[in-house]
Amino acid sequence: MEKEFQSLGLSFEIQKAIDGRRLNASHYAQVDQDSRRRLGLYPLPNGSIANWLTQRRVMRDLVESGSEMIAIFEDDARFSPTLPAVLEVLEKRRFAFDVVILHRRNPRRAFVPCIPIGAGHTIGRLRYADYGSEGYVITREAARHFLGTIPKMVWGIDQSLSRFWDSGLNVFYVDPPIVYCEGEHDSQIEDGRAARRREFYSTNRRIIVVCRRTVAGIRRAIRKRVMFRKLIRGEIGVTTWPESTKTHRL
Repeated sequence: MEKEFQSLGLSFEIQKAIDGRRLNASHYAQVDQDSRRRLGLYPLPNGSIANWLTQRRVMRDLVESGSEMIAIFEDDARFSPTLPAVLEVLEKRRFAFDVVILHRRNPRRAFVPCIPIGAGHTIGRLRYADYGSEGYVITREAARHFLGTIPKMVWGIDQSLSRFWDSGLNVFYVDPPIVYCEGEHDSQIEDGRAARRREFYSTNRRIIVVCRRTVAGIRRAIRKRVMFRKLIRGEIGVTTWPESTKTHRL
């Protein structure tokens, strides 16, 4: 990561992550097990819990620091040469946003362009979300809102940030993406997932799990479509900038 930042002339700070192999009772207490059970979700791997806790700690630091925004990158991120130019545009606060996600796992997902920002990139929306927290920018007000609105972990940090219909955050994406994952199959976050799924099905009836997931999926499909219309109309979001800094209002 040091080489990645240095190659683009970006200043940075390395944050020590919480180790998923050393979680304790207080860490596990941050997971909303009741909600996950109601939604028919598998138990979370320790790496995913540690990632959630670590990134929320960085968000708390942002809120306490008084800075306007922060760019957060995971340790397997790789950068496009145009990353500094995009970060500079976001830093100038030319439009209202809460989160701008710099990475996309599924580039074929429908993209709705909103603002051209130069260097061959456009800011826009996705129908309806794309998961991955390898790199994103979040404002201080968005971090404060996220910490208060979603106090416990139901979904992974990437899903929680992208699910605007749950968080109420004004989420944008960059197209084409400027942050990439180094390897698709080398993440330690997923360690132990298969064993937990086997254990899960040994204590839960499949038909009940399927029913819970089906009901939750139908509710989610309706809600995200309704909320997407509000997102497009600019009715979702918590961060506002002084009028003198904006050339667009979304």
